[in-house]
Amino acid sequence: MAALAVFGCSIALYLVLRSIYRVYFHPLSKIPGPKLAAITHGYEFYFNVIKGGLFIWEIERLHQVYGPIIRIGPGQVHIRDPDYYEEVYASRARKREKDPVTVARFALDGSVFSSITDEDHRSRRAPLDKFFSKQAISNVEYLIRESLDKLVRHLRTAHESHKVVHLDAGFAALTADVIHVYAFGFNPGNLDQDGFNANVRDGINALFQMGHIAYFFPFIQNLINALPLPVLRKLSAPAYALARQKKDIYECGAAALKSSLATQKSGNPTIFEAIAGPKMPEHLRTPERLMNEGFTLTVGGTETTARSLAIAMYHLIDRPEVLNKLREELKQVVPTPDSRPTWNELEKLPYMSGVVNETLRLSTGIASYSPRVAPTEALQYKGYTIPPGTPVGQTHYFILMDPNIFPDPHAFEPERWIRAAATGNRLDRYLVNFSKGSRICVGLNLAYAELYLVIATLVRRFEMELYDTPRSTIELKRDYGTPYPEEGHLKVQVLVTGLVTE
Repeated sequence: MAALAVFGCSIALYLVLRSIYRVYFHPLSKIPGPKLAAITHGYEFYFNVIKGGLFIWEIERLHQVYGPIIRIGPGQVHIRDPDYYEEVYASRARKREKDPVTVARFALDGSVFSSITDEDHRSRRAPLDKFFSKQAISNVEYLIRESLDKLVRHLRTAHESHKVVHLDAGFAALTADVIHVYAFGFNPGNLDQDGFNANVRDGINALFQMGHIAYFFPFIQNLINALPLPVLRKLSAPAYALARQKKDIYECGAAALKSSLATQKSGNPTIFEAIAGPKMPEHLRTPERLMNEGFTLTVGGTETTARSLAIAMYHLIDRPEVLNKLREELKQVVPTPDSRPTWNELEKLPYMSGVVNETLRLSTGIASYSPRVAPTEALQYKGYTIPPGTPVGQTHYFILMDPNIFPDPHAFEPERWIRAAATGNRLDRYLVNFSKGSRICVGLNLAYAELYLVIATLVRRFEMELYDTPRSTIELKRDYGTPYPEEGHLKVQVLVTGLVTE
């Protein structure tokens, strides 16, 4: 008993001394913020795990109390300043790394997403860049068109049968099918199913919603990955669907490594064939690494773009005057409803571009604080020094909804982008959905192409009305990595009330 008492007292003394150090002597002790956040990660745990994705709003409150720079954890700094964004998310000329704790939660070792150092990130991303350049995506617009044609057929059928369409699920099916064909050379056929194979999307949502728990307990994802598929099938259909998808990607990677295609193919290899090929370092040519990279591509290429498309259609249907103005402009390059414009033609239309930009602004992209680490550089901000090696970041939502940059920020107003362009005000500097700097999203051109082509096609061909879709179902209320409403996940349901004939 005496030994136990001594042990307990020792632990208590250690915690007290550590707390004193963190509050008064830590290198971040001069940075404003609540003392409890400086003492323990339990502060973030409470808001993100116990209360469920609400730390974003506590960060917002703390900025209102303490100012534009705050300490949100024992070793973490958050800045709310749109004009300082590119200092944190800097170009390759200044080293920026990822926070290892932040990326560990998803157990995607070896992927571009999980790359900590600049060197690892550069070597893993280089073979992907050529596949996602603007020219490369323009060359494969037909892949988007093939999936878009299937979605159009679903909408025509829904019009004939007077059925409700879950646009959010349809868009996720489209973006998932496109990235699978482009990356792996096979089509999972989500758009071939009446329900758009919603289990896969539900699995992705479950993965995101578990992210905060996995941040504090990163072994959880490894435990789930270790469960046999039959066990997962009994436990959860969405989890099984996601695991099945990862297994398919693993087998695709293993086949690419073994196949002569991976070593001898000339011409136009798929993304997987390229990153499995002999030009890649040997330690990156493993089925596990390819599975993680492939899974990152599918998740990144599916959910955020699908969410943006759903938000675009919600606002366009909700505001007929905006939809009609867009439809009239589209007639310049889409003279008949069945005309097939190119991405290049569509992005030259000012109002169409305003709709896409406003869609991106209101859809946010990544919702969570996304820190960067300057490994060798002390950052300076308003008289405060942020030591090298400190995770520091900003939250995209705070920039995209800043009323000083975007007056009436909750309004869907494509005209704001046209006015800004006319006066030389580069609002696009603050369109940070895809991040900036050396870690900018590799798939942004694919996302833009999908946004332009899908929105233009649906606006030009269909009349729709919202069905049981209040605005609350698309608003950010909880942060699980990507934005979530108060309950469930984003849903946009519509009735196709007519076909555009002119």
